[in-house]
Amino acid sequence: MKGVLPFRVAQVILVLALLRHLLLALFVHPYADDYSYAVSGMSTPLLEGLWREYTSWNGRYASNILVLRGPLVSGIDIGLMLYRMVAIGLILFTWFAGFRLVKVILPAVRAHVAATIALVFLLLYLHVMPDASEGFYWYTGAMTYQLANALSLFFLANWIQAWRDQHELNARWYVVQVLLILWMAGSNEVHMAFLVIGHGLLVFLFRKQYDPRRRAAIVLLGVALVASLVVALAPGNATREALFPLRHDALRTLVYAVAQTGRWSLNWILPIILPSILFLVLLRQGEERGLIGRDGLRWNKWVALALPFACLFVSMVVTYWPTGLLGQYRTLNMACFYFLPGWFVALTVWDRAVLRSMLPTPRAVQRPWWSWSIVAACCLFLFSGRDGLVTADLVGGHMARYDGDMMQRYATMRQAAQRGEKEVVMDPVHYPRCLVVLPLDTDADYWMNRSYATYFGVPAVRVNSALPPAAP
Repeated sequence: MKGVLPFRVAQVILVLALLRHLLLALFVHPYADDYSYAVSGMSTPLLEGLWREYTSWNGRYASNILVLRGPLVSGIDIGLMLYRMVAIGLILFTWFAGFRLVKVILPAVRAHVAATIALVFLLLYLHVMPDASEGFYWYTGAMTYQLANALSLFFLANWIQAWRDQHELNARWYVVQVLLILWMAGSNEVHMAFLVIGHGLLVFLFRKQYDPRRRAAIVLLGVALVASLVVALAPGNATREALFPLRHDALRTLVYAVAQTGRWSLNWILPIILPSILFLVLLRQGEERGLIGRDGLRWNKWVALALPFACLFVSMVVTYWPTGLLGQYRTLNMACFYFLPGWFVALTVWDRAVLRSMLPTPRAVQRPWWSWSIVAACCLFLFSGRDGLVTADLVGGHMARYDGDMMQRYATMRQAAQRGEKEVVMDPVHYPRCLVVLPLDTDADYWMNRSYATYFGVPAVRVNSALPPAAP
């Protein structure tokens, strides 16, 4: 019982940390592309809208379906409620996808332990991701990137099962994997690249073997290539890329990809040093208790170490080649999503190959206070880093004030539309500190202002250049 109590307390803290992120979703509001896609979705049949996007902006044939039929198409009243429910659902769906992957990797652990491991991963991701707004709380970004992230965990779980079982793969396995590839590759260019590179490596790995996995890798590589060509050859890509004069510069792409890989690797590793130490200790304890096999992950230690950094590097190449700029952080969010598990995989391999003989498990982990130190570490998900800002914004009323300001804006826009006003001038909004929200501009011709005005049915809207009044 003494050993169980700290674990239960830690679980409660982790659930509270998750509930706080779900509560945050109840205060978020649409912005940027949410309105432009909503306007397009409300005025254009779906197939026509998809073709227009494909020929004039990008080849993301899958995610464009969701952004063109987003919650705001239903109007701001119903749409806002649905918008927030999507954010909550996506966070929980990502948790469930992580749970599924953990159960496949560690079939011996109990369900509640697997759920806890998946929750820790999700909270770590929310803790260190560069921009949570573009990760979960901005519908357009979430449907384009984070949904594919979550689906990829199911995809990986299916592949791991096939790798481990080594039996004939049935039609159901192929259908599920093909559908997942088609959706992920059609959602964004980074997943498209990951799928092609990953399956290419699998084909190379199985080159001397003649088993169902080799055949599956070849088939799925073909599917990934076809889907990637559909995205890459879209005429709209040229239109979008023409906006970036620094595009298609190989030297610039290489230099900045390397530099950003180093920069963000440090940004993500430093905050998870303590979790990494705890992970190694718990890994060894799990092996001693028979919950984790000792024979798995017999990888080359250098290949394992390169894995997380390679995910980040590929993401940066895919970002810099067509634009020459890093731009929004949504692609970094994706890289972070794979960097974190890749890092812990590398730790597992290195612990078994090198660290265990050099750094034995300290005797202190057998003492009662050790379990409570893990509980204390879980509190970091409540009060440190960006999580501390989330807690402060919720408790201090910043999110509630932001919500109130935005609701007032909607009322102002409705009234202006009813009165037939030519231009609406709105007061600035008190934006939260834990989220990055692109604001409307003081220029009515700014693209976000135009979309916002069109959505609410007024000719023009701009924001007063004065600063908002100080919070009480």
